[in-house]
Amino acid sequence: MSLRSALPPILLLFALAAGPLACGPIPGGSLSGNESDFPDDWTPHLDEGRAFCEIESRASDPHSIQLDCFLYEGALHVQSHRWALASWWPTESWASIWIQEPLVRLRVGQQIFDATAELVSTPVDRIPVLELRGYDPVPDGIAVFRFVPRDE
Repeated sequence: MSLRSALPPILLLFALAAGPLACGPIPGGSLSGNESDFPDDWTPHLDEGRAFCEIESRASDPHSIQLDCFLYEGALHVQSHRWALASWWPTESWASIWIQEPLVRLRVGQQIFDATAELVSTPVDRIPVLELRGYDPVPDGIAVFRFVPRDE
């Protein structure tokens, strides 16, 4: 077998092995960790006001994703990319799931907190959060969520 005839099967195997890595993070399901009360102060849980968090949503069919959580005026927030809620986006985004089902579970380190993901939609609230994140001017389309304790 020549190298030329062996190359297509080798490339196919490489593509099959590397394909999932090329797609970026794959959302997960249920989170595990130590259940904790929603904190009054997030500072001890974060490194300089931010941390990677895993957030689980949609209890009926759990979906989880890792996002950069950050503090703004003492409250924990996350933001989407600019097109997460666009009608042409090819899949159901976590942001649209949270708008429909805002009860979430956050994992920071090994601690899990029950929360509500509250959409920050008014310009007076949304713009300063995104300016903190370095947007100038602030573009349309980015969804911002603030985590608040659940009302149960």
